[in-house]
Amino acid sequence: MKIRVLHVIDHLGYGGAPVAVKNIVERMPRDRIESIVCSLRTNPNAMPIDAQLINLGYHKYNPFVVAAVVRLCRERKIDIIHAHLQKSVIVCLLAKSFCDAKIIIHEHGPIFRGGTGCLYRLALRALRSRAALAVANSQAAKTALSQAAGFDKGSICIVSNFVDFARFDRTLYSRDKAREALGIAEGDTAVGFVGRLDPCKGADMLVHAAAILCKKSDRYRFVIVGEGSQRCELEHLVLRSGLDKKVIFAGLCKNPAETMVAFDMAVVPSRREAFGIAAVEFMRMNIPVIASSAGGLLEIIQHEKTGLLLNELSPDRIAEAIERLARDDALRQKLTREAEIFSRKFDGREQIGQLLEIYEKLCR
Repeated sequence: MKIRVLHVIDHLGYGGAPVAVKNIVERMPRDRIESIVCSLRTNPNAMPIDAQLINLGYHKYNPFVVAAVVRLCRERKIDIIHAHLQKSVIVCLLAKSFCDAKIIIHEHGPIFRGGTGCLYRLALRALRSRAALAVANSQAAKTALSQAAGFDKGSICIVSNFVDFARFDRTLYSRDKAREALGIAEGDTAVGFVGRLDPCKGADMLVHAAAILCKKSDRYRFVIVGEGSQRCELEHLVLRSGLDKKVIFAGLCKNPAETMVAFDMAVVPSRREAFGIAAVEFMRMNIPVIASSAGGLLEIIQHEKTGLLLNELSPDRIAEAIERLARDDALRQKLTREAEIFSRKFDGREQIGQLLEIYEKLCR
């Protein structure tokens, strides 16, 4: 008999956690696992997922969502609830009082968040005993779950995020066409950023670094891929800095690999990061990476082997690292080669095997 797993997530907009859910459910063996994805609220830019999909359409803080999840578990005879992101995690832990499904909470990064992250950590500490186990996407996330939410380390499994290798394949895309579409000339050095435009992702740091570099050389172009609450602020910063012809806002790219292929190097300047899937995607696309030393990035980037780690997250240090890569062909080639080899461990085979073992162990 198949194990019925209900993945519950806040929304299915393009982002790290929704992409992780998509990768998991589409790679699960369907002869052993029946995957159902439940989105608590509607997102106008929801990504397509090849799975049974239920959109509850509730607002962010609607208390009736708990009853809806309980009803769904009873109707679908759910064996395991796999909860992703903070609202879904709390909703599912509350629902445990009224259903028999075992709860897995999957930590993608909200445990590190400021603001409402404090309330999340307090609620998680109060309700943690209702979870059968926790999945963390990095050692950093596991440590935070233990220290901030009180989870016993023995009840936390580390299952890293993984990449859709069929999509992130450089040979599928034309570098020349991508650069032409962005207005990047042949002799320009294209520096890329891909991520949510939110202060935690540090795109503003890259814009400040761009201001430093563009005073020294006309060769640099900066491409910012993504959307978020910080976009207007970043656009104003670009205009005030006189960088409107140097910084390109590419917006939301449903397939970022199509744009990534235009980059000569990439920067991941996160102020906090549970894992850092964009860094692995860059590695897979043969793009050398400069990254902050935040959270899970330390588990992905080996300094001067699979990328360059910033010992201090500042515009000056970012600018120095970009200049170093731009003038050192041998270093770029070395980082690209070693990083691509390292990225192969994130092809999903090991991660799906880990989750299958977890599901089957819980249901035995």
